[in-house]
This record gives sequence, structure tokens and C-alpha cells, in this order.
Amino acid sequence: MAADGAPRFELIVGLHDVAERPDARGDELSSWVPFSEAEPVLDALVARCRQTGVRLRITSDDGFRSDYERLTPWLLDRGLTGTFFVPSRFIDRSGRLSASDLRELVSLGMDIGVHGARHVNWATMPAAEFAEDVREGRAALEQIIGRAVDMVALPFGGFNARVLDHLVAEGFSEIHTSRSGLALSAVALKPRNMIKPGNVEAVLALGHRRGGWSDAARCRLRRLATGLKSRIARS
Repeated sequence: MAADGAPRFELIVGLHDVAERPDARGDELSSWVPFSEAEPVLDALVARCRQTGVRLRITSDDGFRSDYERLTPWLLDRGLTGTFFVPSRFIDRSGRLSASDLRELVSLGMDIGVHGARHVNWATMPAAEFAEDVREGRAALEQIIGRAVDMVALPFGGFNARVLDHLVAEGFSEIHTSRSGLALSAVALKPRNMIKPGNVEAVLALGHRRGGWSDAARCRLRRLATGLKSRIARS
């Protein structure tokens, strides 16, 4: 436990489209898991985290309509909250969340996070273009829900030292990756375990972990290691 009594470690999991018939298209289908298959996995993780004392956090990416129709009722039934990372230019598209959906999610106690405007890999973009994508995505969400948005998830999980430095400078309190492992509550850079075909057993196995020194060290050193890797690549 942390000094304030909150769990020191978190198991953060991520989903994409959970509709029974996917709204996902093209490459997005590789991350689609119908809710009938995702639900028993989530319920197992709830039970395991109650035993370990690790805080379970549920997130979902890309603003699919199933976030509202399938995942949110499950969260409410279990007294949980979720975080939905939404690319702003996807809002109001067919099969995606609408602006009114986002406001309803917030009224139900859910969190909304930045996922850029266009859903592009920030690590491969010119600096100015990347910064504008972050700014546009954040501004659009804040205008819709009428409050500050200070959590962000990296599109495609792509990041380097430049991306992390910019997001920290912009005041984001949490930066969610797609790397596996337990997260430290006190560290902003968050490992996040994606529930998708081929990865379910690995995520379930993490549900048995209580967290230890190696988990803490990995979380604390990840940003430093990213900076060193970026400097080596430029040299």
C-alpha cells in the first residue's frame, strides 16, 4: 500500500471494440474482442485483483460505440469506473461515440482521455505536427465535456523521449502506453495491458501478481531508458 492507503500497484487493462458484431474495420479488427468473450476475462481480473490488493483499472481506446453500450453497463454493475481514450476526429462517426455519449459517460463518473485528433503514431511524426495533433484532440474533448482532460494514451503505443517530454510539459498527469506489466500509482508513465486475441492468457496471468521491486524498478526506469535510447539513436 502507498502511504495514503491507496494501492501501490495498478493493473491497467485496455480494450478496443467489444461489440458482438464489430464496428472495427481493417487493421482495427486485430484488436476486436466481442464482449461475450471479454466479460469473463474482466470478471476474472476483478476477482484476482481483490485477492492481491492491486487496483484494477479498465480503459478503452478509439471511441467505439460499444464503450457506451456494452462496457459502461458492466462497469456500473460492478461499481467501477473506466477511462475512454477518444480520437477527437472519430467522434460522431458511424459505430463511434457521439459528443452526447461522451457527456453522458462523464455524468456517470467515467473519465475521458486524449488519444490525439487523427489517431496517428506520434513517434513517427514531425514535432510540430505531433504537437498540433495533441492540442487539437485535447481541445475538442475539453470543449465537449466542459472540463479539463489530463490523461492521454499513446496512439499505436508509439513513443520516444520527445513525445514523453512534450506530454509531461503539457501537464498530463498520466501517460498510458501499450507496454505490459503492473503500473505504479505514483508514476505517470503507465504500462497498459491490451486485451486482444493472442494476449488474453498473459493479461490473466498478471492478475495473480501483487507487485514487487522489479515491477517498481521497471516503472521508474522506463522513461529514463527511453531517453537514453533516443539519444543513442541520434548519435
